[in-house]
Amino acid sequence: MKNVPVILFVVFCLFVGFTPALAAHYEVKQVEEGVYAAIALPEGKAASNAMIVVTPYQVILAGAHFLPEGIRELVDAIAQITPVPLRHVILTHHHPGYNHVDFDFPANVEIITSWQTWQALRGESRQLRNHVTFFDKGLTLIRGKTVLVLNSTEFGHREGDIILYLPNEGVLFTSDLFYNDVVGYMGEGKMRDWVVTLESLEAVGAKHVLPGLGDVSDRAGLRRFRLFFKEFLTEVLRHIEAGRSLAEAKARFRLPRYDAMPGFRTFFDVNVERSYLDLKEDLEAAATSTQSRTPAR
Repeated sequence: MKNVPVILFVVFCLFVGFTPALAAHYEVKQVEEGVYAAIALPEGKAASNAMIVVTPYQVILAGAHFLPEGIRELVDAIAQITPVPLRHVILTHHHPGYNHVDFDFPANVEIITSWQTWQALRGESRQLRNHVTFFDKGLTLIRGKTVLVLNSTEFGHREGDIILYLPNEGVLFTSDLFYNDVVGYMGEGKMRDWVVTLESLEAVGAKHVLPGLGDVSDRAGLRRFRLFFKEFLTEVLRHIEAGRSLAEAKARFRLPRYDAMPGFRTFFDVNVERSYLDLKEDLEAAATSTQSRTPAR
């Protein structure tokens, strides 16, 4: 009879129509009228923030790393916000080899993405059932009074990252090009291009900036991340220029003011390795180019 209290609780839940809450992956909060941030919770499985834009006749969802359970949660959250249906997903990027994300949207949802991300999706073993629209450099969507300006970077966090700006609402969604007071995955980045992109994002002067990880921020948050990013790369360059190996660079790497930042140690090995290899390749390419332009004596 030890299970009687549990049985009674289940019967009570069914009677009053209450369902025990499942673990949440996002916290949804309003940023501006018709614009909502879906913040990835540390205790959930979502690996990146998302943005929900409600327009007169359709809802647009933007983000990346969409797990099946995360998609279901976001679809339910949209239904609580508005009766208007989800019709488009702006997929900001996709990491090759991750077949368990970005493939489980409702079949009537169309995906809008960069051509680089489309190529990454096509290279996976799974078949995408959704209709797809992809673009090269830029695309503007006008939905009533809502204007969504999409720009694709050539390189950055990932090839073909999409930056999404809503000029009327002053909302900028950077996805994983910007992490707000946390450190995220930098393992496929082109570091010099990424820094240039961060400088461009600051120049937009957005009222609200929704990052890939962390809470909604602003231009000051972008600047903090850019300064951290440049200090991180400067420390990596110091070891490269000293002729140290990757293992030595990791062992001697020192950035004490950021050591306690959430995610710094979690992604330390992969971020230092990617930065080291990418920057070293750039330096070697620059040296080769200089030598080829030097006239023979």
